[in-house]
Parts: sequence; C-alpha cells; structure tokens
Amino acid sequence: MYTFDEIKDMLIYIADDDEINLKLIKSVLNQAGFSNMKLFFSGKAMMKEITQIRPDLLLLDIMMPGFSGYDVLECIKQDPQVADIPIIMITAASLDDNMEPLARSFELGAMDYISKPFSNLELVQRVKSALRMEKQRQALEIAATQIRSLEKLLPICSYCKKIRADKNYWQEVEGYISDHTDTMFSHSICPDCYEAHVKPQLERLRNEKKNKDNGGKQDPDPDTKKS
Repeated sequence: MYTFDEIKDMLIYIADDDEINLKLIKSVLNQAGFSNMKLFFSGKAMMKEITQIRPDLLLLDIMMPGFSGYDVLECIKQDPQVADIPIIMITAASLDDNMEPLARSFELGAMDYISKPFSNLELVQRVKSALRMEKQRQALEIAATQIRSLEKLLPICSYCKKIRADKNYWQEVEGYISDHTDTMFSHSICPDCYEAHVKPQLERLRNEKKNKDNGGKQDPDPDTKKS
C-alpha cells in the first residue's frame, strides 16, 4: 500500500456550484495534508480544464445547474483519454427514501459516493483510498508500457549478442533490459555451461592441487600402468 507521502501531492479537482461547499471540502483536505487541489463552480468549467491538465481524482457534486454531475461523469467515461480518472460523487440527496442517485452514479462509472452532510473522517479516508488505487493503476500502466516495449523486434548481434538499443547504439542485453524494466539480475550457471566450462575448470584445479600435493609429480598415465 502506498504511504500518505506518496499520494498527498496528487492532483484533485473539486466541482460544486456552492462556494461554501467547495471551501469546506478544500479546508478539510488541506487539514489532512493534501495540497494539490483545484476548485470549479460548474461541471463545464471542470470539463474544459480536464482537457488541458489531467487530474488524479474528481470530487463531483451531482446537483449542479445546466451541466449536472451526471453529465460530467457520463462525458468523462465516454472519452477513452480520460475514462480511467476515478470519480467520487457528492450529493445532498438523502438515500433514506431514494437510492436512485447512488445507483445511477455507479451505473455511469463512479468509483465511490458520499452523502452530505459527511464527516471529515469519511471524506479524507475515501479520498485516500481512491488516490491509492489510482496510484497503483498508474504504476501498472507504466509497467505494461515497459513490457510492451520489450515485445518489439530487437536486432541482436549474431556474435557478441549485444542488442541495438532505441538510440541506435549497441548495448549489452542485461543493460538494455535493466533500462527498460524494473528487472534486476542475479547471475547463475545453466547446466550446459556448467558441463562445457565450469566442470573442466574444476577438474583442472583438482589435478593441479593433486600434483602440488604429490610434489609436482604427475600421476602416470593409466594406460602406461597397464602395459
């Protein structure tokens, strides 16, 4: 799980047509340690900004005039470029008598839902949870991109086995993989190389030690002994 220090500077957009509500949410999150927020008085203003700077989380009031929170949510989820931005819907509508706002929010793609009035603890914890999930999604997306980069056809030297890297220079295989992924190498010896290289070296060292123990005299050839 990501620590708070790893998520506290992620970008949060908050949209609500009520200035008091906006300031309240911002104040609560500021006090909790979040520092990177932008406030919007309408859904349209938020949509315009999203095309310029992509946020890590949206806090979206449902009941806004002209362009409601539902409208914003639907537009975002239909756009592949921003569809994966997590969205928490916020509303004063009571769920005691009507579950429709909750159901519709999730049907349109919201990840969470908060009813007003909410406690400071509830707001902060839901925001933390959403940002941690988004941080993980972003990390997985980066990892997937790195893996895809290794699926390309790579020119490799038939003799020295170096790879022609992205910048058109030749690079050791280990170095190339380390540069393009988070992979770390630990060295070992395969069975074929053990038989071809290691085993003869060990045999030679044993014979050298044996000769040294015998005072430098080599053992007679077994065939000569028989004759």
